[in-house]
Amino acid sequence: MSKSLTATILALAGFACANFDGVTEPIAQAKIGFTVPGKIDSIWVKEGAFVHKGDTLMNLVKTEEEIRVHMTKIIADDYSGLASSKAKMDTYLKDYYAIKKLYESSNSVSEEEVWEKQMNFDISRADWNAAKVTKVKDSLEYSMARAQLSKQYLIAPFDGEIVSIGKNNSESVEALEPIVEIADVRTCRMTAYIVANRAHALKAGQKVKLSLDGASKNRTRNGTIEFVSPVVDKSSLLRTVKIIFDNSDRSVEPGVTGKLYLK
Repeated sequence: MSKSLTATILALAGFACANFDGVTEPIAQAKIGFTVPGKIDSIWVKEGAFVHKGDTLMNLVKTEEEIRVHMTKIIADDYSGLASSKAKMDTYLKDYYAIKKLYESSNSVSEEEVWEKQMNFDISRADWNAAKVTKVKDSLEYSMARAQLSKQYLIAPFDGEIVSIGKNNSESVEALEPIVEIADVRTCRMTAYIVANRAHALKAGQKVKLSLDGASKNRTRNGTIEFVSPVVDKSSLLRTVKIIFDNSDRSVEPGVTGKLYLK
């Protein structure tokens, strides 16, 4: 269908032929990589595959990180030191209460002996508090080790298709180096630039008509305005308008141009 015929059809349907050029893009698109350097161990997906948010796309060699997680977990799960210090404190507390009661009821023990028992209890209580702090640190170190291990995996940030994979197994990667491109083309966005006197009546949520270019034919879509810029560009006197449209049939290739028709 030609652009002029599309415009004629829209006009006959009650739409004026005022139209504005725009460019389409996926609603969600990203080039992602690891946050740490390393060497690729496994690639779990292929280009063109559809993945879900949270799926593992690839992972780095992670032997050291797995060992560190195992070691810190053993330490974090070991409560013997904490139990021992608690038992010692409880014993000293009983001794202190017993000798204090004896001191208050008779002259069989001296004040120095009471003071010594109290000092032993105070020291054991300090040891127990220190043991509790140590267990918190052990738990945090285990959590840090697990967090470091998780950085060895590249995870899909949203549902979408794998557009490209820029590395192979056993290749080294740098931190934040873009490796995988992922895009969700089921919903797309068109960005158009509208003259100020036609854009002032537009608002988010408003329904509009789109005509999208293609290799063999033009395609029409119903769209919903997502955003209207609150300002006018000083140099062009245009306002940016973004329209969301459904592409669940994947018949529109994001990146093609098109037109926005306004009444």
